[in-house]
Amino acid sequence: MALTFDPADASFNRANALYLAHASDIAYHRAPAAAAWERLGLKAVGFHNKITRTRGFVGVCQTHAVLAYRGSDPVTLPTWITDVVVKLVERADYHGRVHLGFSSALKRTWVTVEKLLDGASERPLFLTGHSMGGALAVLTACRLARAGRPAVATYTFGAPRVGDRAFCAGYRLPTYRIVNRLDLVPEIPVASVKRLLPERPRFTNEKIFGALKQFARQVPCYGHVKTFVYIDRDGEITIDAEVEPWHSHAVTRAILTRGKSFHEGITDHLIGNYIRCLEGKRAANDGSVRRRGRSEG
Repeated sequence: MALTFDPADASFNRANALYLAHASDIAYHRAPAAAAWERLGLKAVGFHNKITRTRGFVGVCQTHAVLAYRGSDPVTLPTWITDVVVKLVERADYHGRVHLGFSSALKRTWVTVEKLLDGASERPLFLTGHSMGGALAVLTACRLARAGRPAVATYTFGAPRVGDRAFCAGYRLPTYRIVNRLDLVPEIPVASVKRLLPERPRFTNEKIFGALKQFARQVPCYGHVKTFVYIDRDGEITIDAEVEPWHSHAVTRAILTRGKSFHEGITDHLIGNYIRCLEGKRAANDGSVRRRGRSEG
């Protein structure tokens, strides 16, 4: 069945999500042009930064354009370094503070990406990426909006946190942060160590508790941009859920499986599993999406 896509729809669209999940998968190809044409009907040009290992493609057709970033490459050390440099820094291109590694990776690739986008300036543009690629897509959305050429929408799959709470509060771009089941990657970097400390500790050693509080203040405090889109174990999608269900689901599954479910947190992150979940109810697009509902714990 051919994939459909609506370039005029800036709201969440399951068919568009599936199309862009395929684009995120194609971004992992060393030569994405053939796959982009075969699967999505896009004439694509790939890019690759040899220093940061940032990779992706810009694809165009008569009706729209897509910029897709590849996610993390566990084989190459430079990419893992990019992922683990969790220091928050101020950059002129963003409101608030952003992840040092992600913002540095995009900065080194930006000139190349910008040139490729110049050839797609007349078409509605969609941004996408899986894992670290989703983080780069969000930062790209900020840069393009500031330059007066905003994307129609950004779809990310299993993306980590990108910036602090000030960054997230000032982020108002149409973005759909899709999380599949128990995917672990969206839980990093940690939101805040301070939030994990009790107001009244059970132990009475004030020196130890004071040291913990000082440590918590030094750890970067990250947030997530909206809109959160959750795929549950039954393939149902909840858009803009009021409560993120990951923690309750993860704890429940860990108890029931005696810890074996943490393996699911890795397999649920695979872009192929995102594609399979989005394909599950393609024929019942409207009926399989719940909007502004409270996720079941």
